[in-house]
Amino acid sequence: MQVKQDDGEFYAGMFYGTRECGGVPHNLQPDNNIFFTAITAFAFKNMLPHLNDQTKAVAKNIVLKASSTYPNFRNRFGYPFYNFWPTYAPIMPHTYYFKYLKVVFGQGEDADDTVMILMTSDNNDSVNAIAKKRMVGVSNLSRRRIISTFRRYRDLPAYSTWMGLKMTPDFDFSVQCNIMYFMLEKGLRWVSQDTATIDYITEMVKNRYYKKRPVYISPYYVKTPVLLYHLCRLMGAFKIPQLEVYKPQLIADIRKELEQSTNIMDQIILRTSLLRLQTDAPALDLNSIEEFEKSNQQKYLFFQARPAFSYPTPFKQIFLHWSYINYYFYCPAYNKTLWLEYLVEKNKTRTP
Repeated sequence: MQVKQDDGEFYAGMFYGTRECGGVPHNLQPDNNIFFTAITAFAFKNMLPHLNDQTKAVAKNIVLKASSTYPNFRNRFGYPFYNFWPTYAPIMPHTYYFKYLKVVFGQGEDADDTVMILMTSDNNDSVNAIAKKRMVGVSNLSRRRIISTFRRYRDLPAYSTWMGLKMTPDFDFSVQCNIMYFMLEKGLRWVSQDTATIDYITEMVKNRYYKKRPVYISPYYVKTPVLLYHLCRLMGAFKIPQLEVYKPQLIADIRKELEQSTNIMDQIILRTSLLRLQTDAPALDLNSIEEFEKSNQQKYLFFQARPAFSYPTPFKQIFLHWSYINYYFYCPAYNKTLWLEYLVEKNKTRTP
């Protein structure tokens, strides 16, 4: 599953991934982002307590090898902030022009990769506090005011996706779920940005924007099943009173999504989400790795890059759906990890 040795593009310990342009050409290109490696390691780390000794040893080794690649993506001044692509390499490798435009398109380090890396590597409270201080420092209203969300939420001092000091704040529902997972797991001092981010997430849930406006509120994760997966992962790990009241609504919406979805990966993560909400999930008719490999998981979109994320309304709504400027990212190893995660979740002993 993991790259065994450096090959000039992928570092040993990474998971192989590809990227496809929504426009022309549609050909797949290798993409050495750290994102899929970090989230795969995160999934394995969370599964460790529920694995037998032999499988646990394998999983620990996967996480250890993955974490050995993280320094290649660290902030160039050594701060515990991380880039999507290697720090000293071109962005968007194998593109004709974009790979030369790092200064133009480089938004600095991002919170999503940073929190996933910090939760799957050895660090201490001071390192986590440094990362939090930067996230607070670039949150909405700290330096700039967001222009790319609903007008009524533009004065919430919630966390931004990007950690670059010159970036205009940007909200992504799924990224904010991951940020709050990090804050709660590490037990970092609660500040107004934490409250505001939970309030924002709660508003998105209350209004069911994860279903009505998924692309708008989460331009990197885009799809309702993926947004629900992130939300339920957070809720399954931590009891957040503001969100707990919406459990019945979420369970009902997930069941409706299950009835409508046709991709096996959506079927998997929706079942995982139900289990994390402490309710039953229908059985999954998937019995072998061969069957899985032949399914429609092969080009499953868990993560996308949509450059219009920071545009103001109405341009954001228009250009988010213009596929020519969008990029799609794939990682077969992560698809298998999500399936394993579901099986582990299904076999847990549930408590009321």
